Amino acid sequence: MLLMPPLKANPVNDTVVMGASYANDVFYSMANGVVKTETRANWEIAFYTNRWSAGVTINDGNGVMLYTYPLGDVSAWSNLDVSGIEGWTNLVNSDTIWEDGAFNRNSLGHPDYGWGVYNTINHDVVGDSIYIVKLANGNLKKLFIERKNSVTNTFYFKYADIDGSNEVNEVVNVTPYQDSRMFVYYSLMLQMIVDREPDINSWDLMFSRYSGIVFDNTGAPSNYVVVGITSNNEVGVAKHHPVTPDFNNWTAKPFENYRTPIGHDWKEFNMSLFQWTIEDSLVYFVETRQGDIYKFYPEYFSGSASGKTGFVKELLSLVSLPEIGNTSQTLTVFPNPAVSSISLNLEQEIGSPVEVRLFDITGKRVYSQIHLQNATGIQVNLEHLSNGMYVVETVSEGTSLRSKLLINR
Repeated sequence: MLLMPPLKANPVNDTVVMGASYANDVFYSMANGVVKTETRANWEIAFYTNRWSAGVTINDGNGVMLYTYPLGDVSAWSNLDVSGIEGWTNLVNSDTIWEDGAFNRNSLGHPDYGWGVYNTINHDVVGDSIYIVKLANGNLKKLFIERKNSVTNTFYFKYADIDGSNEVNEVVNVTPYQDSRMFVYYSLMLQMIVDREPDINSWDLMFSRYSGIVFDNTGAPSNYVVVGITSNNEVGVAKHHPVTPDFNNWTAKPFENYRTPIGHDWKEFNMSLFQWTIEDSLVYFVETRQGDIYKFYPEYFSGSASGKTGFVKELLSLVSLPEIGNTSQTLTVFPNPAVSSISLNLEQEIGSPVEVRLFDITGKRVYSQIHLQNATGIQVNLEHLSNGMYVVETVSEGTSLRSKLLINR
């Protein structure tokens, strides 16, 4: 696979709006902009979809709190005393590893995964702890993850009010989501699975509210609910500071692949101005799941009134797709990035029929038409297509060639 020549894409100013009091999570694609805006209040717990993972997380960004019941093991299910819960330790999700959820915070390492222990014979993770979940409205639920069958990727758990009323026994089969979602979300209040993520290949960053590490004036760390930018799995980010806004050397340091390389500390609240300010001389480079490289830097943050973040992004490098068929021929797309039309130059005889196809990032065909090769190349009008990443494919005489195309108006 070869890298395309360096691109001369113009910087794009864009905004993401989380809503008043940061009520929504916004999934964002560097190529296509906002993919989905989803309310944060529609779930309490979530299960990591990898078949061999025991990751279970909570909605700490919406005020959900989790406690391990400290006064007994699973045999205490029917008789819990929560009168001292204010003094119990609140468990939070890792702000660096998606898979390391609040339910995993007591993990001792394999085979102990916090909420349960892995059985090497049948590959089940067997629950050994009772948890108390404090919902966003202040109500308490007791919860016991009984086991996960890793072979079938299925969780078995139950939850109820503290006095045992309203008990629900639930089975969540994660298999339908394991290739298309990072998590399967569950609402204890609605007693149902919530499919809230877009397809995992369609987004790069999520603008969200989550529990993160904050340092006080002495440098001591503590967990605090913050507003920031998290990265999808397999999305790399490199932070450069201090640099000028025209800094484009994205190879100067390696990309980091974890949850919060952008995070929340690119902004701070200025008490003298009584407004949010953006860290000066800061640039990020983002490597998407497809391998394309973008420069990214925030310029504006509104705070809780609208939850708006303004930023600049610029495409620096596209990764070409492998050619198919006869590689002695080449497909040249110009200009790229494009605005309203492109020209395709093929090494074929004048008058040869060529089918031109365009596909969007989801693989949906959005254009297909037969053209005749001429001396000036094949002209394709793009005005009916929106900004974003596409694949251009030409098919002629059994030969298929492909190239990536960015429409950037």
